[in-house]
Amino acid sequence: MKILAPILFFLLPLHAFIITVLKCKYSVDTNILRFWKEIMLSIMWIIILYQVYRSGSSLRKLYKNNTLLWLISIFIACCWVYMYFPFFELKAASVLGFRYDAFFFIAMIVWLYSGLMWELRSLVKVLFISTFWILIIFLPWYLFGDISSLAVKFGYSAEVSTYTANSCISFAQNVDGQHRFQWTFGWPIRFSVFLTIVGSLFAGWLLSSTRFTRKQQYLLATWFATLILPAIFFSYSKTSILWALFAAWIFVLLAYKYIHKKKITRQFYTYMAAGFTTPIILVALFKWELFLHLWAVLNRLENLWKSVEMFFYNPYWYGLWIAGPASQIGNSIESAWSWQVATATVLRVHKFLPENWYVQIALEMWIIGISLFMSLIILIGYRLIHLIKNKRDYMSVWIATAYFALCFMALFTHAFEEAATSYILFFIIGIVLAESMKIEQTKAKN
Repeated sequence: MKILAPILFFLLPLHAFIITVLKCKYSVDTNILRFWKEIMLSIMWIIILYQVYRSGSSLRKLYKNNTLLWLISIFIACCWVYMYFPFFELKAASVLGFRYDAFFFIAMIVWLYSGLMWELRSLVKVLFISTFWILIIFLPWYLFGDISSLAVKFGYSAEVSTYTANSCISFAQNVDGQHRFQWTFGWPIRFSVFLTIVGSLFAGWLLSSTRFTRKQQYLLATWFATLILPAIFFSYSKTSILWALFAAWIFVLLAYKYIHKKKITRQFYTYMAAGFTTPIILVALFKWELFLHLWAVLNRLENLWKSVEMFFYNPYWYGLWIAGPASQIGNSIESAWSWQVATATVLRVHKFLPENWYVQIALEMWIIGISLFMSLIILIGYRLIHLIKNKRDYMSVWIATAYFALCFMALFTHAFEEAATSYILFFIIGIVLAESMKIEQTKAKN
């Protein structure tokens, strides 16, 4: 188990790159290999269950007064049931939907009950190494190199403006003649979502470190900013830039209140609002043609409206395959947007992207699923705030910041879909909550 954790942290950001090289450069069959991370988590899940059995601890004792474990277990069971909806048959897209909706919670449980006190700082260092050396190579290539040459060198698709599920990915998506940097990920938004999480963790690691002088911290922060911020910007993702600003806003708020123990005043909120809106206005002024796509905004609003219409027409029979990332299997992005809303029978429902994770869960699993999911989101957020109150360190603040930012991003896109983002973040949440639970249990005994 101790060996698997660093491997996961190092390889997850490279997943799409490795699969692309193997499949598109060397023609290796990757249909099973692409699920290596889920297979690894399943094995670890089995190991945890075996350890619980060997320790003599009964499931009844494990679940006693454990609201978090109860909610996760019921939600996973709900996902399992809805895998067979709406026609009570198992589809490849349904299995993929289960992976998207449930596996980051499984990752959290694995680390929460592994019984191992992981050295979090060592694990995030592995993540930083994996992230930054790839950025050092590919960001200059994107800015100054020949993008089309990557198709030959690594197997990337030369068709930069399209995406087709289970096919070779492109190095940079093309929008209005402008390449959108997506690094080693399959989509620019997935990349920028992941990078904002890594940026949050790096900031927390740097601020909470005692080995660096103030000057060294400034130098590392400058180096970090010259890699992370341009990479997020050149993804040309409106929601990711909003997310990065929201993350900074949440960090300042949490640090100001819980670490520095300052009172939150109306003047403070005014300054925060100005700091949040000024970068948005500047970006809109200088790059409005890339960020202010009226058609994209209208498309998202239409998606949400049609999602609500679908929900009220048939609120509980859609299943895990109908909406979100799983609906793209075997379809291009373009065809996934050409959907049709059921108005007479469920058989006429077409797959599509609601571009809102909460709406997606509601469509897939009705009131039961969305109620369980929102209860989990709120409970985990409460536990993270409680952790900050107890530890009062910057690492705890940045972990909570990354979590709340991910939940915020899910309002505008399918933020939880990228395994490198959701698995790593929920892995880390599992580690810190396990440590917090152990401290509370020790205090209770004493």
